[in-house]
Amino acid sequence: MPNAVLSAAVSRIGRAVRDTDETTDGQLLTQFALTADEGAFGELVRRLGPMVLSVCQRVSGDAHLADDAFQAAFLVLARRASDVHPREAVRAWMYGVAVRTAREARSVSARRRSRELSVSVVPERTSECVEELDADVLRALDEEIAALPEHLRAAVVLCELDGVSRKDASAQLGILEGTVCSRLAKARKLLAAQLRKRGIAFSALAFTMLAKASATAVPPRLAASATGMATHSGSIPQSIELLSHGVFRTMFFQKLKLAAVPLLLVAALVVVASSLPGPAAEPPSTQRVVFIPRFGPNAPEEKKPAVEKPANPGKIIIAREGACWVVGPDGKKIAELSLPEKTYSVGQAWLSPDGTRAAFLVADQEGGPVPGNPEKPWPFKIVVRKIDKPDSEKVHDLPAHGLSIFWMPDGKRIVVVKQDGHHPDMKFENLLLDPETGKTEALKLPEGVRVLDCAKDGKTFVVETHDAKAKKRKLVLATTGEEKVRELCDLQNWPPASAMARLSPDGTKVLLIDSDPTRKHAHKWGCSHRVYLVGVKTGKREALPEFPENGRAFGVAWSPDGKRIAYAWQQLHDDILKKDNLSADDAAIETEAFLVIADTDGKNAKTIASDKGQFATNMVFGSIDWR
Repeated sequence: MPNAVLSAAVSRIGRAVRDTDETTDGQLLTQFALTADEGAFGELVRRLGPMVLSVCQRVSGDAHLADDAFQAAFLVLARRASDVHPREAVRAWMYGVAVRTAREARSVSARRRSRELSVSVVPERTSECVEELDADVLRALDEEIAALPEHLRAAVVLCELDGVSRKDASAQLGILEGTVCSRLAKARKLLAAQLRKRGIAFSALAFTMLAKASATAVPPRLAASATGMATHSGSIPQSIELLSHGVFRTMFFQKLKLAAVPLLLVAALVVVASSLPGPAAEPPSTQRVVFIPRFGPNAPEEKKPAVEKPANPGKIIIAREGACWVVGPDGKKIAELSLPEKTYSVGQAWLSPDGTRAAFLVADQEGGPVPGNPEKPWPFKIVVRKIDKPDSEKVHDLPAHGLSIFWMPDGKRIVVVKQDGHHPDMKFENLLLDPETGKTEALKLPEGVRVLDCAKDGKTFVVETHDAKAKKRKLVLATTGEEKVRELCDLQNWPPASAMARLSPDGTKVLLIDSDPTRKHAHKWGCSHRVYLVGVKTGKREALPEFPENGRAFGVAWSPDGKRIAYAWQQLHDDILKKDNLSADDAAIETEAFLVIADTDGKNAKTIASDKGQFATNMVFGSIDWR
């Protein structure tokens, strides 16, 4: 194993998504949902603010109430950012939230005024909303658009109010252009029917009027206040907290109603059954009705809604040929873990499940196999360290011909897979290592398997099996204490010890790195590895879309919530791969590696970090882990 060469230059990409010319609303929302980036959220407030404030003013009928509703609406977005699907429909989603918060503000204000009737004269509050363009009609239209199903509302907001073409709307929403047209037609029909019930004649001109009325300028003070509250950098007044809580309650009951629809038929059958002749029922007992006042000194104390914390986006560790990097999902560096003196990286680094400790693999610069004595094992060391405490380092020696590691789900032990011997006589031993004491014990799995990952239950493992005679390998599931395994799919490369697999948090999919024999020249040099998705139930294996054709995969990981994936890949040089032999001069080519985050289907891939090395054959980025 050659000594690692330090990078000649670092070109890490840590771009915050604030480029208003290139970044879409959906990308900004994704950035905020992953990293709680205040800049990304502030840009969303700038883009969506005029529409939200206009809706709040029309529906609430009062400028002061509209300001509170505006801030509460963006507070709802901050706490429910992960609920917006598709991401590019965030404008339509916020349209509905704006109507709800404004109506809630109006209702709260009305209840407050009703409690103030004991004074001799009730002062009337002067309405400060803009009353032009038939405000009552526009308010009704706002409410009915918000009441549309989300998929219909998204089409209306994009095409009718924002003026986006059908073609562009289909691209943003990820549907066919014909589907956009059919949704618009259905939305118009529903709106016309609902407005007719309110005594309003609907026409296409109403959309034009509404669009013109939705260009309200947002005062900088109001935009800054909304951003600060939503990103927890500012205090939240109780009135706005209660408004957002009321909207959360409305959204919850709306979902509950939708979920209850399948139960209506069952309920109807129960009613019919109960009406059939049966034993006479006893008359109900008389019960005393107790009135509990909602307001006044005898009213029960209203509990303040709990403030929800944003989901933890986690952190990613990257094994490098130098020090390990720990970065956020936005690419911003959190820590850099240096290697022990006189050691070099073997390209494996893993985070404990709670994200507080790192375990990475190194080898001594001296003491490895020498010519004439290939049977001598490599002087591998497992380094365990708290990320924020460099002096907490513990080093455990585990010499072997090959070694791989990862944490168990409980964070108390580390799985160590030792390889003894060389192809074709290599053997694998699966151990559990105590990171504090360095003691090991055997992991009770079928003999000869190579462990790749573990499920949350701590008993089910993704493993690799191999048949030396047939030169075949398989990806399977194995359970501790059981000899029987469940086959998932075939692996493509030979010899073994070249695949990497990570099981999704919900246990339904496997992210797999395996070779691709169709990439002829790269396969010849053992560099054809790319990323695949394997279904646990079906065993179906599919190449990850958007993976670069000139790339070799080195690491894969799932986000802690299982909603995103990450992978590391390194640049391949086709002119080098075509050669039958390589000299040191041939390999001396600057080579770049990249860390990418994408949706679970591999789409919407975004590079968040990169690094460079001086040689095409040396590792730049190795394994990655996201906790």
